[in-house]
Amino acid sequence: MSNDAYGFVGLGAMGFPMVSKAVEAGLSVFVFDTSSAALEAVVARGAKRVGSAAAVADAAETVFVSLPDASIVEAVALGETGIIHGSRIKHYIDLSTTGPTMARTVADAMTRKGISTLDAPVSGGPIGVRNGSLAVMASGSEATLEKAKAFLTTFATTFVYLGPEVGKAQVLKLANNLLTATNMVIVGEALAFAEKGGVAPEDLFRIINAGSGRSWVSEVAYPKHVVTRQYDQNFRTELMHKDVTLCMQEAERMGVPMWLGSNVRQFWQFAMTQGMASEDCSRIAALIEGWAGISEDIVETAA
Repeated sequence: MSNDAYGFVGLGAMGFPMVSKAVEAGLSVFVFDTSSAALEAVVARGAKRVGSAAAVADAAETVFVSLPDASIVEAVALGETGIIHGSRIKHYIDLSTTGPTMARTVADAMTRKGISTLDAPVSGGPIGVRNGSLAVMASGSEATLEKAKAFLTTFATTFVYLGPEVGKAQVLKLANNLLTATNMVIVGEALAFAEKGGVAPEDLFRIINAGSGRSWVSEVAYPKHVVTRQYDQNFRTELMHKDVTLCMQEAERMGVPMWLGSNVRQFWQFAMTQGMASEDCSRIAALIEGWAGISEDIVETAA
C-alpha cells in the first residue's frame, strides 16, 4: 500500500465531511466507523473501507481519529482492536476534543510503540469543514503535523502549533469551547430580554454585532440557526456539556477557580435533564425563551 495513504476512524458530524473533502482532493483514505451507514456513504464518495481501527493502522502510516469523547478515543486508540496494534502506523493524530489528560495517556502509550503523536483539535464546526476554513490547534510531534498537513489542508486554513508537549492544544480547545458554551447561554438570555421588551431579534443583533457585545455566537450562531428557527448548528447539546465538563475537571486538576464556568456547566447539565442531549445546542435559546414566556409563534408574528 502507498505511503501516501491516510487512515481515519470516526465518521460523525466532523469526520464524515473531513474524509469527504480529502477524497475529493484526490487523497487515498482508509476508513472505519461502527456505523455501517456512514461507512457506506463515505465509500460511495471514494474512501476505502476496512474492518477495524487496527486495520486502518495496518493500511496507512498516518492515522486520524475524530471521536465524540475521551472513553471512545481511549478504546479506539488503545483497545484490543485499537489503532496502536496496526502494523504500518507511524503517526497518530487526534482531532477530537478529549482533554489534555487523555491526550497524554494515549500519547504515552503510542510513544512506547514508536508511534509519533499529535493532539490537534479543530475549531469551526461542520460548516467550517464544508467551507474549508477550519482552524487547527496542535501540540506534539511537529514532524507528524507536517506529515498530516496534506490531509488537513483539504478542510483547514489556520494552523497554530503550540510546541512538542502533547495536551496543550486540548487546553486551548477547552478554553475556546468554554467561551462558546458561555456565549450560547448569555446571548440566549439577552435575546429573551430584548424580545420581552419588544425589540425584534434582527434589530438586537444588528446593534450587538456593530458594538462591544459581538461574538461568533451573536454574529453567526444566533442569526443563522436560532432567529431562523432552524436550530441546525450541527453540534449536539451532549457534546457541549461534555466539553464544558471536561474543562471544569481539568481546571480543578490545575487549581484554577471557575466561578462562572461552573454555572455554565450546570446550565448545560440542566438542558441534558430536559431531554435535550441529542438536540442541537442552538435549541437552548428556545428553552430560555420558554422560561420567559416567549413562544416561537409570538416571535415569528412580531418579526
